[in-house]
Amino acid sequence: MATQKLALKALDLMTTSDVAKELGVTIRSVQLWVEQGALEGWKTPGGHRRITRASFNRMTASRTSQKKSLPNDNSKLQVLIIENDEATQSLYRQTIKTWGLPVDVKIMVNACDALIAVSLQAPDLLMTDLSLSEIDGLCMLKALRKNDAFSDMDIVAVTNLSADDISARGSLPKRVRLYSKNPIPFWEMKELMAGLIERKQERVS
Repeated sequence: MATQKLALKALDLMTTSDVAKELGVTIRSVQLWVEQGALEGWKTPGGHRRITRASFNRMTASRTSQKKSLPNDNSKLQVLIIENDEATQSLYRQTIKTWGLPVDVKIMVNACDALIAVSLQAPDLLMTDLSLSEIDGLCMLKALRKNDAFSDMDIVAVTNLSADDISARGSLPKRVRLYSKNPIPFWEMKELMAGLIERKQERVS
């Protein structure tokens, strides 16, 4: 068997089993590709298929190229916004939509429900008001920043509270951006998201 493998390698040939293993498909799929001409191959007098490595390489290169050309949902920026004011929710949706950026935005009203969602699947960017009815917004952000599981998650606090008000309540944790809510600096938010998208796409690629 080892001698046969060496001989096939020397001739730049592969078995259906070799191809199936390399591509993670069934042997029958490989046989169909040969029959359809997608792979170059033939049967030996003993009935075994032999496939040229050159055609295998062409197929793998084509499959890789096709995958790169398809939209990659993983490259979209996942954004979770905690906001209970309906008018502000609508403003977020409408404004972010006009940017045409690859962003998936989810807006949640209840902070406790949002924390559960974050624990199940951390977004790339969390944006939250600090004045939350269900939980202390500052305590929530401090807890998230202390947890290594969320160290890669960017956080923005959007609030009507002044800097003095925030300091009196304990100040923001490190690596949390602060945006005023009156008005919301959407131009700055757009630049932030664009930068995070670029960084994420570089990681995905």
